[in-house]
Amino acid sequence: MGVEARQDAGRTVELLRSRAELRYDRVWTPRVLGRIPDVQGFAVFHCGGLALVYGAVVQGDPTRWLFRLACAAGADVTDAAEATVWADIRNQLTDEGRYHCVVTADRSACHVVFTREVCIPLVEDVTAPESQAARDLFDDALAACVHNATADFRDLSAYLLARPLEPTEADVRTLFAWVRG
Repeated sequence: MGVEARQDAGRTVELLRSRAELRYDRVWTPRVLGRIPDVQGFAVFHCGGLALVYGAVVQGDPTRWLFRLACAAGADVTDAAEATVWADIRNQLTDEGRYHCVVTADRSACHVVFTREVCIPLVEDVTAPESQAARDLFDDALAACVHNATADFRDLSAYLLARPLEPTEADVRTLFAWVRG
């Protein structure tokens, strides 16, 4: 991938990260993301919940990136139907991007993931309305993921059983493996 396209995607990730650092308990770059070429991102640990934000180059087109924001809740979701309902509700509230549910191979848990493909440069002109709209979309999606991930979130998910999570590299690596596919 070209250096320029990687820098453009990196600016998008850094803008999201700087916003996240102002709001959430802990924000860091997991080692697993640093080891994979053409992937950039960060993790958020807040109120017992873990969220992951990353962008990966689309195969065969270095000017297009697929951004994903995923929840590993302070409570694992074992009922895919209920988590899908949550994702569908979120989809009704946004015109861009898509929330969906990823179920682990052993069906022990599922994670809600927000996905949007973007063309680089996304934030070349930070004053451009389309750049601001894209950043706001990602920011809102991250807030929804963090909200869903927190252990005390029960508005739509009263069925969830709380499981303590630690902000460990292993938790991030596991979440990344499941949502990356």
